[in-house]
Amino acid sequence: MNLFCNLLLSLSVTAVPFIIDIFKHKNIKNGVIFHCYDNYYVNNMHKIFNDHDIMIASARIDSNVTYNVTESYSRVGLVIDTACDGWTTVMNSSMTTFQRYSYIIITENLSETADILSQYPIEVDSDVVIAHKINETFNLYEVYNTGSTFKGKYNVRMIGRWDSSLFIKESKRWNLQGAFVTTAVVILPTPKIVNQTLEQYMEKPIKSQIDVDTVHRMKFFIMLRFMRDMYNISYDLRRVSTWGYYRNGSFDGMVNALYTGMAEIGGAPVFYRIDRVQHVQYISEVWMSRHSFIFRHPKYPGGFYTIYTRPLSDVVWYCVITMLMVTAVTLWVMLVVQTNSGDNEESTLSLAGLVIWGAMCQQGISINRESTSTKLVVFTTFVYAVTLYQYYNATIVSSLLLEPPRNIRTLKDLLDSDLKAGSHDIVYDMDYFKRTTDPVAIELYHKKVATSTHYNFFTPEVGIALVKKGGFAFHVETTYAFPLIRATFTEREICETNLVQMYPLQRMGVVIRRNSPYKEHIAYAIRKMYEVGLPPRIQSEIDEPMPECAHTPDSSVFCVGIREFSMPLLALSLGMITSVVVLMCELVVHRLVKSSVTDFKN
Repeated sequence: MNLFCNLLLSLSVTAVPFIIDIFKHKNIKNGVIFHCYDNYYVNNMHKIFNDHDIMIASARIDSNVTYNVTESYSRVGLVIDTACDGWTTVMNSSMTTFQRYSYIIITENLSETADILSQYPIEVDSDVVIAHKINETFNLYEVYNTGSTFKGKYNVRMIGRWDSSLFIKESKRWNLQGAFVTTAVVILPTPKIVNQTLEQYMEKPIKSQIDVDTVHRMKFFIMLRFMRDMYNISYDLRRVSTWGYYRNGSFDGMVNALYTGMAEIGGAPVFYRIDRVQHVQYISEVWMSRHSFIFRHPKYPGGFYTIYTRPLSDVVWYCVITMLMVTAVTLWVMLVVQTNSGDNEESTLSLAGLVIWGAMCQQGISINRESTSTKLVVFTTFVYAVTLYQYYNATIVSSLLLEPPRNIRTLKDLLDSDLKAGSHDIVYDMDYFKRTTDPVAIELYHKKVATSTHYNFFTPEVGIALVKKGGFAFHVETTYAFPLIRATFTEREICETNLVQMYPLQRMGVVIRRNSPYKEHIAYAIRKMYEVGLPPRIQSEIDEPMPECAHTPDSSVFCVGIREFSMPLLALSLGMITSVVVLMCELVVHRLVKSSVTDFKN
């Protein structure tokens, strides 16, 4: 009792039990009391708190001192007695924030204390309680601002009282009372806004804008409208430079705006770098984004020149050529040995080679030889040729008429193919190529996407049009690509379309600046959106699936085009040109020989 009597000078006898009760109610085990008492009073006060398992530190209020309160505990309570001169020094300390601690401010003048606190950034997520002392009781008031920098309202609300026991009613701060929350939005392509405000563009774009950025515009704006209706907030789509958006989806510009407090809500697609940004905070996943290389799988990935060589491996081709040479030499030797003097039958090596080649092509050349050995060589050659010809011919026909296997399945396969490659002209794809350590992706970028001769970054419309023409792989988000494929591709082209991922599915989420006062509001709003089924509804309307391949009869599938037929034409043209060149050489040689013979006779 001596302790309580001594405390009457500044801290009343009822203040200590009141502080203990409110600390226990808030589950606070550690606290700091800022006072102007002498050491004797403070030491006895510490003993009382220790008896109730509450660790209390104390600090004398001094206008020349900068206070540094530890953050090593989960919850720390700060008690300030406004009866002490210079008590606002504690509030002015740069090391003290209103979000990390629970404040209990004891006063006998409610209006004056509330007016002083209105000058401080006590945000909606702060825990600041004014204990208005009236005789032996305390009336408890919570103070907060729905947006100290966003045109919010300052609130002083009674939440309970203490009269030998504590009575506190639950307080909800969901109504933000029209706080004007600035937002950051990334519009990926630069829009053409004509006679529109940015809000009108976001909510009701003109027809020419619908296919440009519908996905991100709708996802972001629906979330803003949902939060406005739930929390009674206003929003301002503000910009960094001269417009209300970040051109080309500037990642750094958006992060800087979040960090400086300009923007509180982000709906932009922020992917793999989000874990490395220290001054923004990830709130919740709202979307799964899939990016892939989209291409029409080539019928002959190795090139059209391989159509006629693919049925046989290199080793088999070498064996076939060797057998033809051995057989031709054997036949030539037999023809030479069996040639009689005065016989007019030809027995040259070229004739033997032509006979063997004719046999391979299912053609025959008569050789007037009665020898059984010669006939046996010719017979076995025809058996060998017809077997090889039937297998080779069947393989060629089937490869031209049937659907080829899909053997481009990985990024390495895409790199090794003859396909050209490009990417969506968007910031996160460029950033990925810049920062990735994947050697295949790096080689693909330097070899096919951005070389010394071309820079293949296109809009989705241009990229998908190149895919439709064939021979081109375009990296883009499937949300953009699938509607364009459905609208522009034929059934056959849809069936030929393949996807190869360069990086896994990306989890898109809402980010805010770190320590934002609206963290709980945004997280709760997103959970509420999922509860009412809004995100799945949006996804079903925006995120179209890949158009299904309908295997309908198509006569064009069974047609061999000029590209497949180009190799025989090339071989024939080359043979004709070679024969003409040889003919000219023979004529020149014949005339030279004839001229030399004539001169010799003379």
